[in-house]
Amino acid sequence: TTTLADMENMPIYYDDEEVLLLPVRNVVEGLGGSVAWDREKKATEISFYGKKLLLNRGSRDAQLNGYEITLDREVEAINGCLYVSSDVFSDYFATEVIWDSSQQLVTIKTGDNTKPVIAGRMLEGVDGERNYSAEIPVVVGLNDISYEKSLNDAFESFALEQLASFPNVVPAEEAKEAAEEAEAVEQSGEGEANAETETNAEPEANAEQEEGAEETADMPKPDHVRLGFVKGYMGVDFLSFYWEVDVDGKLSSQGVNIDLQGQKYVNIFDLTASRDIETELHVYAEDVDPENYYISADKEWILLSNDEENGTYQAVSVPAEMAQSVWKDKYKFLIA
Repeated sequence: TTTLADMENMPIYYDDEEVLLLPVRNVVEGLGGSVAWDREKKATEISFYGKKLLLNRGSRDAQLNGYEITLDREVEAINGCLYVSSDVFSDYFATEVIWDSSQQLVTIKTGDNTKPVIAGRMLEGVDGERNYSAEIPVVVGLNDISYEKSLNDAFESFALEQLASFPNVVPAEEAKEAAEEAEAVEQSGEGEANAETETNAEPEANAEQEEGAEETADMPKPDHVRLGFVKGYMGVDFLSFYWEVDVDGKLSSQGVNIDLQGQKYVNIFDLTASRDIETELHVYAEDVDPENYYISADKEWILLSNDEENGTYQAVSVPAEMAQSVWKDKYKFLIA
C-alpha cells in the first residue's frame, strides 16, 4: 500500500462524471515504475510490474505489451503533465486506487500482478446509414506468449465474422498486408496458375460457391451491428467472459471459457461430474446449452440462454451449493 501526497501534479476528480484522473509520471514513479519517451513511436511508455503501456496524448489508442488496445478515456495533457483515468492502473496493473478528496491523498494498493489481464480494442465504422462497433478482448500476461497470441487472433476472427457484412472492417494495416501478399502471388504467376487449376479440377464446386455467394449477396444487410464483451473470471488457470452481439436490436450471447493451463475450451460437461447435468440445470434455465455459460468475476456460475424468437437472452445464476455438488475437484476453485 502506497500513499501519495504533495505531488508536483495533483490528481483531478470530476464530480459530475465520477472520474479520477491521475498524473502518470508521479504515480508510476511513486510506485517504483518508470516513464520514458519513445521517440520512434512518439508515445509515452510506462514500464510497471513487467508490463509496458504506450500512451498517446489526446487519444484513446494505446498499446499494452505490443497489443493495440483502446482506453475508456483519452489521455489528457494538463499543465504539461499526462493524466489518465485511474481505471488504467486498476484494470491493467492490478491496483486498487482510493482517493481522499478532503486530504488530497491517493492511496494505491497493489495486488497480484502475475495474473493475466483483459483489455479491449475498439473497431468502429460507418457505411452510409449503416454502422458497426466491436469491442474485442485482448488477453495480456499469459505464461505462453504463443498461446496468448493465438487466443487474441481467435477473438479478433470471431469479431470480424460478426461484422462480415460491412466493408473495410479489417484494420488498415492488416488489409495492406493482405493486399501485398496478393500482389506478390499475382506477380509470380502463381495466382493465375492456381486459379486455372482449380477451375479445371472442380467446376461443380466453383459453381456451388458462386451460387452461395449470390444468395449471401441477396440477403438483407443489417443497419447496425454492435459487438461487446462482458468480463468474467480471469486468473492464471482460467479465463471466462461472454460476447454480446446486437444485430438491429436483436441480442444474443456466447460464453467463452478456457482452461489456460490445459489450453482448451471448456464446456459444462468438462466442468461437472454429473451424468445428467442438463436435466438438473433445467430448474434454473429452460434452454441449457453446454457451451453457453460463463464464470463471473465474483465466481458465480451464470447460464446464458438465447431467445431467438424475441431477440434477447437471459443470464441466470446457478446457486453455489449446486455448483459445489456437481463440479469436478479440479475446477472447484472457480466457485465462490
